[in-house]
Amino acid sequence: RLWTLNSEQPPPEIPCSQNVQLGLACVEGEAWTWNELAVFDRPMVLQTINPERFSAEMLLLGVSDTTAWILTEAGPVQVGLAELAPYWTGHYRFLWHPPEGFEKPLALGDDSAVVAAVAQLFARLDAQPAPLADRRFNLALQQRVRLFQQQNALDDDGVVGVQTLLGLNEQLGIDVTAAQSRQQLQEAPVESSP
Repeated sequence: RLWTLNSEQPPPEIPCSQNVQLGLACVEGEAWTWNELAVFDRPMVLQTINPERFSAEMLLLGVSDTTAWILTEAGPVQVGLAELAPYWTGHYRFLWHPPEGFEKPLALGDDSAVVAAVAQLFARLDAQPAPLADRRFNLALQQRVRLFQQQNALDDDGVVGVQTLLGLNEQLGIDVTAAQSRQQLQEAPVESSP
């Protein structure tokens, strides 16, 4: 279900692999608080343990101060965070659209087509007719990256990593947000949970 929220392509056999598949990459991580998940503002799969102590998964569709949206057989519903907390193992995963060819963080002096793609994303964000850089990561692009990072409470190191790209994608509407995923699921018939 997570795949269909992020792509119109049929899901691959293993939707969350280490490779970019059909333009989507998987992020897997571990968090200790709901706040750490809320900053992503996107649908994600939470690894859980059910009351019978079997491994299970839950599709999280957003977090507020005291409640979370999850997908059930009846569709998206709100559940108290205190009710979910005992079952969540701390592990999560989500999908996102990295720039084509992105494999590692980009920094000043890097020269690649990925740098050009990132510079184009910033030009789009700023409604500028031309990007600040071509293939070479220059000082102008680094300054723009730092400004973006500062404005979005990210580490302002001027390096374009996954966190910076996730924020950029969110602002450009490239990745589906938690609210958009809830809307999609409320409008579409529910087949089955994740």
